[in-house]
Amino acid sequence: MNQVSCECGYAARHEDEEQIVAQVLRHVSSDHPELVGSVTPEVVRGWIEVVPA
Repeated sequence: MNQVSCECGYAARHEDEEQIVAQVLRHVSSDHPELVGSVTPEVVRGWIEVVPA
C-alpha cells in the first residue's frame, strides 16, 4: 500500500501510485494553496511510503 502523510494530519493511501499523486495534489490545492506550483507530481512521488495494507 502506498501512503503520503501531510504535516497537517491528512493521509492519502492507495495501491496505485497515480491515485496517490492525484489525491495529494487535490489536497494541496484545497488545503495548502500557497504550495500550488511548488508541489509537483514528481515531488509527491518522492513523499510516497510503502506501508502494510
